[in-house]
Amino acid sequence: MPDWLCPSPPDPKIPLMARKQRKKQAEIAKPEMFTSLFSRESMSGIEKISPDGQSMKPTFAQGLVPPRQRSAASKRVSQAPVLAITSGKGGVGKTNVVANLAAALALRSKRVMVIDADLGLANLDLFLGVRPVYTLADFFTGLVALDEIIISNRDGILLLPGACGVQEVTALRYDQKIALLTELDALSHEVDLVLVDTGSGISDAVTYFATSAQEIVVVVTPEPSSMTDAYALVKVLASGYHEKRFYILANNVSDKAEARRLFDALSGTALRFLNASLDFFGWIPRDPQLIQAVARSRLIVTEASDAPSAKAFAVMAERLIEMTSARVRIKGNVQFFFRRMLEGGRAAK
Repeated sequence: MPDWLCPSPPDPKIPLMARKQRKKQAEIAKPEMFTSLFSRESMSGIEKISPDGQSMKPTFAQGLVPPRQRSAASKRVSQAPVLAITSGKGGVGKTNVVANLAAALALRSKRVMVIDADLGLANLDLFLGVRPVYTLADFFTGLVALDEIIISNRDGILLLPGACGVQEVTALRYDQKIALLTELDALSHEVDLVLVDTGSGISDAVTYFATSAQEIVVVVTPEPSSMTDAYALVKVLASGYHEKRFYILANNVSDKAEARRLFDALSGTALRFLNASLDFFGWIPRDPQLIQAVARSRLIVTEASDAPSAKAFAVMAERLIEMTSARVRIKGNVQFFFRRMLEGGRAAK
């Protein structure tokens, strides 16, 4: 039996709440994750599943909007797809991925907006080199307009900074929802793509933003705890929210072969037990230059474009551009994301 499957005594340095969260995720991942994740027999007969060519399912909000209104809305707003970048556990480099991927897209003349939805631990502004003056909480109180909250960094990336008040977004009054949607409708004309940096784990806030997005990218590292927690997140979203398609981004791996093994393990188990399709989004190599850039809150894409990790982000940015240009794999646009988010996180899909 692999060492990572053996139980270990709780680390007294880890807070009690964090240990409870980890225990909950481990319970969700059982029994199938532990019995077949690295089983050669269960892996050998499983094909790699890709959603290429499949028609995208409508978002929750699209189902609420009458067809005539949907067609009218599609003519009014640009098709700015929304991707939620999430993870099963913290410390896997999720926020760094969002910032560098946004920078790589900006270098390719794409207008990108990033939303810091990691409530309570928002630090995307540090990577982007900006200091927000206002947050969404200020907008909801009527202090400022939405365009006064959004700030641009030196690379032209737009940031919509979150705040603790965002957790009460489902309790907004009707007039507040209309005001937000109206301003977002205008802003949606200005962007090509939206990246949402969610929190980590399986909390309500994480599933809330993840299921609001058009596509879900799960960042995972080769660490056993990262893999089991990533599977737990996929299981919650697939079983509880009927999400059936996920992208896997392997971070901090030694090479492409390790990234593919990581993906194969997760993909095979998810297909067998959850009937969920996992697509390989890309991989980021273990890179000392990236570690140094993170320590300085800098972006490797702009600091050292020749670094192995910077080239990896460039490849993923090119792939994302191809995906959005094809229009066949993105199941909605930015306005539907916010409509879905405001309609209610756990409303039945």
